[in-house]
Amino acid sequence: MKLFHWLVGASFLVALAGCETSTATSDEPQTCVALAEQFNVDTTVPKGCYLAAKTPSITDGVTVTLAAGVTIRFEANTGLLISGNRALKAQGTAANPILLTGLAKTRGAWNGLRFDGTASKSSSLSYVTVEYAGATKADSKAAGIKATADSAGVGLDLQHVTVRESQGYGLYLVGSVKVAQFDHNTFTANTLGPAMADINAVGYLDNTSTYKGNTVDRVFVNTGGLSQHAAWSALDVPYYLNGPTNVAVPWTLAAGTTLIMAKDSWISINGDAAALQAVGTQAAPIRLTGEVAERGGWDYLVFNGSNNPANRLEWVTIEHGGSTAHDKFGACLRATADSHGVTLALSHVTVQKCQGFAATLTGSTVLPGFASNTFTTSGLGPMRVGSTAVWQLDTTSTYTGNDLDEVSVDADWIDKTASWHDLGVPYHLDNNLQVNGKAAKPVVWTLDPGVTLVMDAGVWIGVSGDDSGLHAVGTAAKPITLTGATKQAGFWSAVLFGSSNNTANQLEYATLEYGGSGVKSNMDKGLVTAKADSHGVTLSVKNCTLRHGAGYGLWLTGSAKTNADIDTANTFADNALGNVFHDN
Repeated sequence: MKLFHWLVGASFLVALAGCETSTATSDEPQTCVALAEQFNVDTTVPKGCYLAAKTPSITDGVTVTLAAGVTIRFEANTGLLISGNRALKAQGTAANPILLTGLAKTRGAWNGLRFDGTASKSSSLSYVTVEYAGATKADSKAAGIKATADSAGVGLDLQHVTVRESQGYGLYLVGSVKVAQFDHNTFTANTLGPAMADINAVGYLDNTSTYKGNTVDRVFVNTGGLSQHAAWSALDVPYYLNGPTNVAVPWTLAAGTTLIMAKDSWISINGDAAALQAVGTQAAPIRLTGEVAERGGWDYLVFNGSNNPANRLEWVTIEHGGSTAHDKFGACLRATADSHGVTLALSHVTVQKCQGFAATLTGSTVLPGFASNTFTTSGLGPMRVGSTAVWQLDTTSTYTGNDLDEVSVDADWIDKTASWHDLGVPYHLDNNLQVNGKAAKPVVWTLDPGVTLVMDAGVWIGVSGDDSGLHAVGTAAKPITLTGATKQAGFWSAVLFGSSNNTANQLEYATLEYGGSGVKSNMDKGLVTAKADSHGVTLSVKNCTLRHGAGYGLWLTGSAKTNADIDTANTFADNALGNVFHDN
């Protein structure tokens, strides 16, 4: 047997007779023998109590096994270093655990366990208590158990392990660690927190383990590129992300997970191979919040050109982000892409307390299952949305309670037949908007009763060609309104119907005001302008109010086909050039 190669001769035999049984309770007095200073062959340390006066040297290829019931007391500046082709097997039991403790009962009394580049020969700890370790004098990121390595990685299994009273963290895991078994561990009463882990190791942490009761109750995440082990459990403490995170794979956050974001941090879901599936419940929502509980405390969660159908947020709260320090259109939640698009399912999502918008969505965003969301208490408004995506916003969601209660529209095209719904707040158009129908794809844009469009300076709405139509039919109780961002005659341009013989062209119970500049061209001499050559324009205008225009209320080309009572079926007031102009 190789049990005694590392012992101090006959003195061990005498000491062993008086050595009390270890029960992993550090305050029980025990008589301990000296631990060997070198292990040259595979060695099993039998049950008993040992004193480590210095860090043992372990020869390459050697496995050191600690039997159930072993206690080792470490003097200052000592520990166990397992590196390269070496391994530690510490196999306690519930009845006979293993205790690794400091000679002094103070945090940082010894260095702790360090596993460095051992992927070729995994170590394992079971029913082990590590306490009073993690000295931070020489290592600001010390831990009771620390796994460090470059790309070579570390192999380490932890089951029923307790790390407590560390001066540093309880546990530190490098991104290249390989963990086959991790469960029922406890990390408590540690100064810096229960654990620090590189982002590609966080997924090993499980919810059968306990992380509470530390000086700082957060799992600290060294951020960067997430490329593996991307299913994160809901722990009994939050995760703290210390910087930017790029996600390249499907990433899952379990119900009840909380992420705390450091200042200037962000999360980006990049490309079709990446996804974020964060599905909480009403009882166990998922939360992304700022370390600083104020607007702009962090940057954003962005889905960047990811058309992965797994992208799904449900019962999620996102708050305290949307910094505008580097982006005037900052937002807590962003979907950005060119024509490639983004797919993102949102339901029961609350986005709040953002410095910019609550959300910004590119026009190529696809929003399956968008319902029952809340966008509130944000500086620039509930959201900024590309005009081709606006139709997906629904009336079961809430958009009020912001500093500015408007949906900002990044105006460009209407490229499919769709309706804009009455969201309880206006839509604000910052640019010209063209209904863009084609023979192969006719487009009718519908404004539901109650919709309000707020127009920026000089903005016009264009409806051109027979394959394009505008259907804006309100009711007496819920009229449609088109108005200027500034209440000044001629502030915006006009609604322009050009050579559109589309029978859907209809304005009814709509108020148009503060537009029709009347000086630039025939295109905007009326709040509503119908202009065409001999091809003509088809347009019905009834029960509308046209007022405060700098030109006419209506300007109609001679080829316009309108309702016969268009001059009398509407109300006109305060239009500088008159009510109706017919160009015969």
